[in-house]
Amino acid sequence: MESRAGGGVKRAARGRLGNVSGLGYHGPSEVLMVSLSSRLGPTLCALGAAAILLAPGEARAADDDIHWFSPGLILSLSFGDKINFGLGLDARYSLLFAGETNCFSSERRAIGAFAQASWLNFSAAGRFAAGIHGGGEIERGGFGVNGEVGWTYRTALSEFHPGGHGIHAGIGGIGGQIVDVFFRGTIPLLGDDGRKPEFTVAVGAHFPPMYGEPGICDIGRRLRMNGRFVLPGVAGAPRRGRARSGKIDEATRAALVSAWQGDARGECASIPAFLALARDLAAVGAPRDLVDRALASAADEVRHTELCASIAGDLASMTFAPDLLPPPRRSGLDRTRELSRLCIESWEDGCLGEGAAAERARRQARGAKEPGIGAALGAIASDEARHAELGWRVVEWCLSEGGRPVREALGEAVAASPEGPAREEAPEAEASAWRGYGRIGQHDIDAAWEQNLGLARNTAEGMLRASG
Repeated sequence: MESRAGGGVKRAARGRLGNVSGLGYHGPSEVLMVSLSSRLGPTLCALGAAAILLAPGEARAADDDIHWFSPGLILSLSFGDKINFGLGLDARYSLLFAGETNCFSSERRAIGAFAQASWLNFSAAGRFAAGIHGGGEIERGGFGVNGEVGWTYRTALSEFHPGGHGIHAGIGGIGGQIVDVFFRGTIPLLGDDGRKPEFTVAVGAHFPPMYGEPGICDIGRRLRMNGRFVLPGVAGAPRRGRARSGKIDEATRAALVSAWQGDARGECASIPAFLALARDLAAVGAPRDLVDRALASAADEVRHTELCASIAGDLASMTFAPDLLPPPRRSGLDRTRELSRLCIESWEDGCLGEGAAAERARRQARGAKEPGIGAALGAIASDEARHAELGWRVVEWCLSEGGRPVREALGEAVAASPEGPAREEAPEAEASAWRGYGRIGQHDIDAAWEQNLGLARNTAEGMLRASG
């Protein structure tokens, strides 16, 4: 694609170059050590260009945040001094210490604080409680258990039913991410004469859910750092000259800039992800062809990053340069567990993620009308299809090398594959311009994922049967 911004991106990145060596950051020499081969010359030259194009930077956590605030409503029925009906509010803070909010995460666990206030019997009486809560999912994205303990205070119900302080304890089941059912007990503190222990059944609804939004799937190969997905930052600088095609409103232009800039960040994160894949494949003795193809894929992602950043820059009359992040550290796993990890990640990121990315780019290219954008998306679609094929070859090799443990791990991953991709917020953009600049709506995004998912599951199940 002809791009007026391409040279500007390169020049800006060169100006931001820091302590860069070899592939563009300090410490990746092991990648070169495992890749020395005369057949890798062109690929290594392309990766060297990545060091010039993109400078190192700090990672930013993606959407899988670990802090969640979850307000909700509760309906309760209490038995003690008398039967009480309650209508109230329940607010919770949760800190995830296991699992994530991405679609491939294992069951999530969290601990945090809660506060409740209930209006009793449509009268002047009320109940208040605060304390800590914690628990986790029993089934990913489905049912879970949460316990709570703390302090509670109930105002007087009448002259014959005084109020007072107590110890609050409860346990509940969480279902369908949002709705939960709790069983709670209150033990009056010493000195509150005349009060009886109280038992409460409560039904509540929280949004967002206590353990975060239901898992979502991003397409393409993600960069994992310390068990979390990360995206690079991006620097921008104004440049002279007109923005690309002024015949779009400002809201549409802003939405397009944001979308293409987001694509540039995702493509840039894939560069170190592929470098790590090449390194780890070599470390477990994979065929040289797989290592070569992983490195060539990293070079493809350099081009994708520049294309996406150029389109965003043309629209904004800016120069954008995403940061090149270092590859994650080696896992330190033994060979069998490393083969399982490589197999599962190649299934998730390659067979599913990049397979869907290829189909999505094809759909984007068909609707693109602006000069150069359709050609750029066509090239990206072709590259992503090759990356998906690499994912299948890695899965196939890991199955042949790892035996039953790898086969069982892949079987579980295939069974747990999510049905849909990330839900993208509908932009404030004029529909024809949005599509003309290579963007598609949620219907096409869902269709791209579903089309690839069905084919991928059939292929994976066939591989599992053949390897058994």
